[in-house]
Amino acid sequence: MKMTHARRGLWAAGLASLTSVLLPGGLAVADDDVQQLRDMVELLRSEVDVLRAERESDWLTEHRAEEIRELVQDVLADADTRASLQGTSINAGYDGGFFIQSSDDSFKLKVGGQLQVRWDFNHRKGNDSQQTNAYGFEVRRFKLKFSGHILDPSWTYKMSIVNTRNSRVGGSAGFYSEDAWIQKKFENDMYIKVGQFKAPYLREELVSSSAQLTVERSMVNTAFTYGWTQGLELGWNNDWLSVKGMYNDGPLSLNGQAFSAGENSLTARAELKLAGDWQMFRSLSGYGNSEFGAMIGAAVEWYNFDSPGNAFEYGNIDGRNNIGYTVDLSVGGSGWTAFTYFVWGNGANHAAIYDEPSLDSWGWVVQGGIMPVEDVELFARYEVGDIEDYRGSLTLPGETGHNSTLTLGANWWPTGTKHIKISADFGYAFSNLANGDGANTNPANPNTNPGSADWVSSGTGWAGDYDNNDGQILIRAQMQLLF
Repeated sequence: MKMTHARRGLWAAGLASLTSVLLPGGLAVADDDVQQLRDMVELLRSEVDVLRAERESDWLTEHRAEEIRELVQDVLADADTRASLQGTSINAGYDGGFFIQSSDDSFKLKVGGQLQVRWDFNHRKGNDSQQTNAYGFEVRRFKLKFSGHILDPSWTYKMSIVNTRNSRVGGSAGFYSEDAWIQKKFENDMYIKVGQFKAPYLREELVSSSAQLTVERSMVNTAFTYGWTQGLELGWNNDWLSVKGMYNDGPLSLNGQAFSAGENSLTARAELKLAGDWQMFRSLSGYGNSEFGAMIGAAVEWYNFDSPGNAFEYGNIDGRNNIGYTVDLSVGGSGWTAFTYFVWGNGANHAAIYDEPSLDSWGWVVQGGIMPVEDVELFARYEVGDIEDYRGSLTLPGETGHNSTLTLGANWWPTGTKHIKISADFGYAFSNLANGDGANTNPANPNTNPGSADWVSSGTGWAGDYDNNDGQILIRAQMQLLF
């Protein structure tokens, strides 16, 4: 440690004083000089104590600094270890669903949900012993959806869990899976998809239930939809064309196991975008449209059971195989939308009791909506269909397999966003709505294949009419929550 100039001066003065009090021959000085010398020694002693204390303090400070440096290094090393165990930093937020995403976009998990709470009122004509009015509340849909990508955005996945609806005498409610698939997209815009998802057939079905124009899909969709099934799909799309084909287990074959039915099925669909962007065609409502858009689509389907003992109710026939097609047109603009499609199918059951093993069935839907004020949409839909040789018994000649139904209603988004939607509609069936196998005992039309009417379902709220009555009425009101 270096001395300061002041301290050097003090030591020099002390040495000079000490020298001055010593005379040649070792003679002592006067008492005053001795006292002066003592005072000087005490001053020097105190200065030495100060210097010693400062030196020890500096040593402690350096030692403490060294310990702190070692502690900081240990903390940094521990942080690096924890970071390596946890992976890269993450981002989180909300974008059409809550998401967690790695900073390098290698992994992403998105969580969303849908809730539809509905009240239905159904009136059918009947006699005193038949229930003519049915009404009540139901949770029509409750879904939890998980989607995202893994390793990189080209590897995507989706899984969804939904509720089942059971009557109080039909058993307890539960949950099952709808979407459960993995997809790989390639650089040439092709992709391969495997698992459980909707077959590429009817556009009305392919549009989410959360983005329908009316409270519920049509009865034509009920009869001809493939819905969720299991299989493998190959597809390709660009800015104006989308083409996809799927090999699957057949209509509505979700959550099944291998070898359960021995059914082969193929579906293929193509869509040509004439104007607008693809995003607007993810909905059948005009809400959110800002520019004109137009798209045409077409699809084909075929399925066949290997076992003669297996059959499935599809396309208004309980049969072993079916082949069909559909064409559709979608247009829309700022505050309006319109959509129409036609679907046809030919099914066969090869039962020996029928002279004709197959029959034709078809359906046509046209609907449109307009928004007279912001966040309110008025809509109308008309659907018509027919089952070729469907007949009632001699006592029920009015059962013809026709479907002629009009639906009018409105949508309201009270928060000004898509997250809350309130819908209500009124439906009137001009024809008798048959349900199930036709009796076909009309002597003028013996031994033909009567088919199996599949228009109505508990999901839509429509029911099979009593006897040969028509004029069924359906009122539906629904609140939807999306997150």
